[in-house]
Amino acid sequence: MAEGHLPKVQPISFDIEGQKGSAQFRYSREGFRLNLIIAIALTVLICSLVWLLLGIYGSNHMNLYTAFAGLAFFAFISARMLAQYFKNDVVLAVQPTGLYDSRISSQTIPWNNIKELLLLRREQVYTLEVTLWPVDGKASAKTHQIELSALEGGSEQILEAINAYMPIRMER
Repeated sequence: MAEGHLPKVQPISFDIEGQKGSAQFRYSREGFRLNLIIAIALTVLICSLVWLLLGIYGSNHMNLYTAFAGLAFFAFISARMLAQYFKNDVVLAVQPTGLYDSRISSQTIPWNNIKELLLLRREQVYTLEVTLWPVDGKASAKTHQIELSALEGGSEQILEAINAYMPIRMER
């Protein structure tokens, strides 16, 4: 190998839906733990506020109502994430036929249905904004945001896999 030249890092390739050249990504273990800690902290905060308000109004069943509020809040913000994490399902797959994200749809979005891919960066969080072409004569295009930082493999590896099929525009 010539001096100063490093080998190019290739994305991890897997077979999904029987397609060669596909790359698939699951939730990151570290990211999941951090999100879980945040969800628990927010749930404790909500439970404290509910308990305090029910105490002020003199509710006889304030502990029961607080438990229901906490359970509903926690389930609302993290139930789907928990289910996907424990099933260890593919969250994002880059395929020759299109882009699959289980958080958007149960079907693969064909590349020709995607109008534009825009990479957004907020501090250390990378989000891919996927704009679809309008369907059935609708005036506006549908836009989805895919958070890349929560997935294993890292944002760079995911973007490299996507860029093999469709260009990604950077936010200015």
